[in-house]
Amino acid sequence: MTAVLSMDAAAVRKPVRKIVLARSAGFCFGVRRAVQIAMQERKSRPTDSITTLGPVVHNEQVSADMRRSGIGCAPTLSEVEQGTVVMSAHGIAPAVRRDAEQRGLRIVDVTCPFVTKLHRSALELASKNYQIVLVGDPGHTEVKGVIGALADVGATASVIGSVEELAEIPLGKKVGIVSQTTQYATLFAAVTAAATLRAPDVRALNTVCGATEELQDAAIEMAKKVDVAIVVGGKQSANTRRLRELCAAQGIPAYHIETADEIDPRWIDGAEVIGLTAGASTPDAEIEKVARCLNHGELPPDWILTHPD
Repeated sequence: MTAVLSMDAAAVRKPVRKIVLARSAGFCFGVRRAVQIAMQERKSRPTDSITTLGPVVHNEQVSADMRRSGIGCAPTLSEVEQGTVVMSAHGIAPAVRRDAEQRGLRIVDVTCPFVTKLHRSALELASKNYQIVLVGDPGHTEVKGVIGALADVGATASVIGSVEELAEIPLGKKVGIVSQTTQYATLFAAVTAAATLRAPDVRALNTVCGATEELQDAAIEMAKKVDVAIVVGGKQSANTRRLRELCAAQGIPAYHIETADEIDPRWIDGAEVIGLTAGASTPDAEIEKVARCLNHGELPPDWILTHPD
């Protein structure tokens, strides 16, 4: 009898929390497509060697699922000796594809269509002799692919991450601007506006992914309604990091985690309304685990997870 009373008392002491899930969160079309293609390759070729060139997407849980299914991962082509190589959803340089072909590897390209659009846009500007400015993160897989595609036609690009960095670059008369697909649309617009003050012919092709904008708008909307925000996604995921930054910019504490195990109870102590969102490469299962952790082991009663269109 005493034990029952103790359990009831503990239940009463559970803090009442409201979990607000962003209206759009998690897997985008490009990530879902890439993962599905890679997994289908494994099913259709059960005895073949299948290796991804780097992670298909920037999420360790997705990568772990692939390893469990028998899909390997190699940081460079030199480590792929045979079989099928699956290229990253973030895109590759033409020289990498040629190298894979010369090695006799079977190639499965899961490049996101929006990244393909970015490549086409950059090459179009290069063909018309525009000085190319790429708004993006230097060293990111996607940016490396675009730089490689331009190098293949003898062109280059200046990679910048702010209007201040644009100010440090000499600009000619013709300036073409494109963006990494997961950048802020507002940053792309600000860079474009700054360039028009310095160059007479500026052509800006908006290559920010629609799903990225949808995730960002939903995160801002959610963050305005909550006391604290939890953002779920890979630590190497650029779009997830930006979601956390956007939430924090609304004046609330915001935390970027990969798994529910990383949640510090002190973050949510005293919080009545907790916001939750996730990056474009975060699988549903991880988002639900975090929601359960925040909601005493159960999914919120109004739980509906909607992916970006």
